[in-house]
Amino acid sequence: MKLAIAYWLNGSFLNNWIHSEWYFWPVLETLHFIGLCLLLSGLLVVDLRLMGFFKTLSLDMAKRYIRITLFGFLINFLTGICFLAGNTWKYAQGNMAFDLKLILMFILGLNAIIFHSKFQTILDGNDVTVISRIIGGVSLLLWCLVIVCGRMITFFATNP
Repeated sequence: MKLAIAYWLNGSFLNNWIHSEWYFWPVLETLHFIGLCLLLSGLLVVDLRLMGFFKTLSLDMAKRYIRITLFGFLINFLTGICFLAGNTWKYAQGNMAFDLKLILMFILGLNAIIFHSKFQTILDGNDVTVISRIIGGVSLLLWCLVIVCGRMITFFATNP
């Protein structure tokens, strides 16, 4: 299944488009970095609030930071798909760093679901619970690991 998707991506319009101009890849890298900055800036504030810092941060302000985080994630998701399509074999052929990054992002999605289900009660009051500390700490730790895995993709890539 993974190889079938890789073959399809490698011959896709997106792959051809990315390779059609020399400047597309640097632009994608720049956008990916900007998305990462937005993602982490919002996450840092919200996760630290969950862990007991910034207790004066209102629920409305926290929601604004979450919107910034989601916008950064959207940018990174779209540029990540372009990276995958533009250099398919670097990611799809036995790259442990890429595989681990995807697993961590899946776990982060589950963490976000738990956070969302407890969002109002966690951010609304000044009381910090054990669950909120765990949610915030796990989120920060896993996002740091996602970044490390993203940087390591190049070093774990195999030649097709």
